Amino acid sequence: MSITQEDILHSGFKLKAAPVDAWRIYDEKDPIPGYFQFDWLSSRHPDLYHRFALSTVGLMHKLHTLIDFTGLEVIDIGAGTGRSAFGAAQRARRVFAVDAYASVVSFGKKLLQQSGTTNIHYINGDRTHLPFSDNRMDAVINAWAELDLQEAYRVLKPDGYLIQLGAPMESLCGELTALLAPDYPWIPKDCALQEIYAPDYPDTQSIADATIWEGIPVQGQIHIHQFTYVTDYQDYHETASITGRLYGPKARQYFLTRKQSTISWRLQIIIGQVLKEP
Repeated sequence: MSITQEDILHSGFKLKAAPVDAWRIYDEKDPIPGYFQFDWLSSRHPDLYHRFALSTVGLMHKLHTLIDFTGLEVIDIGAGTGRSAFGAAQRARRVFAVDAYASVVSFGKKLLQQSGTTNIHYINGDRTHLPFSDNRMDAVINAWAELDLQEAYRVLKPDGYLIQLGAPMESLCGELTALLAPDYPWIPKDCALQEIYAPDYPDTQSIADATIWEGIPVQGQIHIHQFTYVTDYQDYHETASITGRLYGPKARQYFLTRKQSTISWRLQIIIGQVLKEP
């Protein structure tokens, strides 16, 4: 089931998923989709992305210590294969998981059927035109994905939570950031110090102003919580295979050399409550 880069570009949001584990065979020097092409990688190989996305599990565990989702209606924008949506659904009344890629939505729906989860609803939709009325949602979550801030603001209720989950740019690839930065221009060369990836490195809290959200009105302050989280793929060969396909041969060799199954991350949660008229 071969595919070219041209096929990918012409497919848009309807790129077909490859068979499970097809991602393990590729041209290391010229992979299709390419390294770091996470939208295309998740749509072409949703099983690969789902295996990799354990950092999102850590983000959702931490989020539940910061916000009580009990009884809330939540929209997960750019939901991917469902790590964040499933995490939110552990406490939320209902979660709407929205993603533009048809293959990703199909993968997520299959996981729902297998798990028997009933309070997640997958929707094939565009983050810039969400299929919801104004002032509908108690919370918007957005993990490792692009967000249309004005559209997120539109669907939130007054005082609704806007929550972005991921990592600071200086630790974008976890403990691999400094290793990969010379090869990828979008990774800041001024990387975080390696000491922050120690499992016992303390959490930090800080405050941001509304400029980080393009001036969207907020109630009070925007809070930023950073913490260290270690993901474990159980087998270092698996860690090397997954990261090698996503990040390139340097990542693969890193885990093979160290015989290391874990990846340490410095993660970040940004939380604010929107200010708007009832």
